[in-house]
Amino acid sequence: MKKFYVGNAEISVVEHCNLNCSLCNSHAYLIENSVYPLERFKMDMDILADYVHFGMLTFMGGEPLLCENLAEYIMYAKEKKIGEIYRVLTNGILIKRMSEELLRVMDVLEISHYPEMKITIDELEAYVKPLAKKYKFTYYIKDIGYFNKIDTTSLSDEKAQEGYDKCSRIDDGCSIFNGYYYKCMRPKTTNLYLKEECGITSDVDMRVADGLEISRDNFRERYIEYRDQKKMLEACKYCLIGLEDEATTLSAFKHKAINNRFIVRLYYKHSFIYHTYKKIKKRIEFDEGAHTNGNDYIKTSTHDVRSMDKVE
Repeated sequence: MKKFYVGNAEISVVEHCNLNCSLCNSHAYLIENSVYPLERFKMDMDILADYVHFGMLTFMGGEPLLCENLAEYIMYAKEKKIGEIYRVLTNGILIKRMSEELLRVMDVLEISHYPEMKITIDELEAYVKPLAKKYKFTYYIKDIGYFNKIDTTSLSDEKAQEGYDKCSRIDDGCSIFNGYYYKCMRPKTTNLYLKEECGITSDVDMRVADGLEISRDNFRERYIEYRDQKKMLEACKYCLIGLEDEATTLSAFKHKAINNRFIVRLYYKHSFIYHTYKKIKKRIEFDEGAHTNGNDYIKTSTHDVRSMDKVE
């Protein structure tokens, strides 16, 4: 039986973080403690591996290095041969806590460096580069200067549907967490954002309504129906991502490339190709984006690390 191919699966091994960034896309600053239990993860991988193959599995958060047994998650996914590439996406604060097992098992380490972090990019580079050579993983340190504002409470159903129809994230990947498969990562935390930041209590639990329960019977049939669904997710009513400016040629190429497993392996396994693309992208594409909120268009270069109280 032929498996479905999906370019990227985002797996939040934890949902909390050791930073407290405003405009965090995953609302981690609102979450005190939330873990994707290893046993639940294994059950989900057991089922998904029979039906789906991923170009890349991105282990993230929150902050994934707060998960002390992160290597076990990646090793199990590798045992199931569910993906081509296994990537860890971190803010780098806990980089020196990485175990040897983790260094051996991951294919890619991507570090997002934020403005108010105590550790510098040069220090990260000096620490990671020899490890990458020794353990044969690819790495990249991204200098993050801003977050796009993507949350809203003012989209009409028509605009929300337009955003869903145009959203590249729907085509490129998915999110997996605690027994559910999602077309997007937004459903997991939108209820919490609305309640804590906007004082809005939705009568729809988006973690359930917008997701596909993995362990129920007839996964294949339910997956096809969920994948082909044309109606927007409930979380789309509060998200601006799909309404950003049209993608550049470079971004469009990436969206096509991620759906080819050979290109995914070639790109992430070869440091020269990986870094060359990143350098070109940084030079020619400032992907700040423009987002619509009602009748207004918002451009933002705002990034605010409100506190680092959660740093361990």
